[in-house]
Amino acid sequence: MLAIEANTGLGELRLDVELEVGPGECLALAGPSGAGKTSILRIVAGLVRPGRGRVEADGSVWLDTERGIDLPPERRRCGYVFQDYALFPHLSAWQNVAYPLTGPRSERRRAALELLERFAMSDRAEARPRTLSGGERQRVALARALALGPKVLLLDEPLAALDARTRASAASELASVLRESEAPAILVTHDFAEAAQLGDRVGIVDGGKVVQEGTPSELAANPRSAFVADFTGAVVLTGTARRGDGGLTHVELDGGGAVVSTEEGEGPVAVSVYPWDIAVEPADEAAHGSQQNRIPAEVLTVTTIGNRVRLGLAGPQPLVAEVTEVSVERLGLAPGVPVTATWKASATRLVAHE
Repeated sequence: MLAIEANTGLGELRLDVELEVGPGECLALAGPSGAGKTSILRIVAGLVRPGRGRVEADGSVWLDTERGIDLPPERRRCGYVFQDYALFPHLSAWQNVAYPLTGPRSERRRAALELLERFAMSDRAEARPRTLSGGERQRVALARALALGPKVLLLDEPLAALDARTRASAASELASVLRESEAPAILVTHDFAEAAQLGDRVGIVDGGKVVQEGTPSELAANPRSAFVADFTGAVVLTGTARRGDGGLTHVELDGGGAVVSTEEGEGPVAVSVYPWDIAVEPADEAAHGSQQNRIPAEVLTVTTIGNRVRLGLAGPQPLVAEVTEVSVERLGLAPGVPVTATWKASATRLVAHE
């Protein structure tokens, strides 16, 4: 178990967090740059001392500012994977992995080669970091982080330095490592999709605080604020809510148009709906089906992402819809084409808005 409490100033930011991560669990901290995510890792690792804080790992107290306890980084048994991997350029792959180990050179080399073999990197053991690909450098960094059998695994944007082609396979390898590890892990990312893929739980960090925490599906289904809804990939619209007919809430949208929701709300609200819940119809097509929300819009962008197509739409407020390639061809969707964006009242979330 890893338990963290920290309250400290970081320039203009005040970090105030309290977190727990269980054995073998990965908590992904996701949020924008400057939110305080990396500072949490650095406090755990002993690289930053908070004004007030406590860190306990596997029953051992690493930091307790009230009691004057502050173990140095080398005594904390943290496996730390930095964003740029921080490999020593003058050392070979196996020497980088062996660096934190002690004992005779032959034993350190044997242990390092065993870890590199686990990551299918034994044939690159003598290579220097500059000759390795981004994915290979990540695997060496992971092997080094695991070399001491860490009590805690810390990963700072571990996929950020990789190109798009490498990222998918590297993410799969990293997910496998996290599943196999018995140590509590904290992973930092600015990408909610990445956090959802790699984390057992996700904490959304903003302004030095964890504003919401839960499983990826919980956060996506029930965001507590407009910020969380937007960060998890929802379309966020603003408006004013009032009670409507049939138990529905009626929302007059800022800029024009209206939608209804099965959720209760009153006064200023943020409306969230996910792009995959939004369908697109020709602008002049008569209403049909169970979609009660219908907003006139114009196609701005058409972007293919894997086996789906993301549409940027200009309406009273910006919208994003995800449709199939078949729908794009059937409806002749292209920039400038007028359409109607439709979605169900049951897919319309109402969240706090100030």
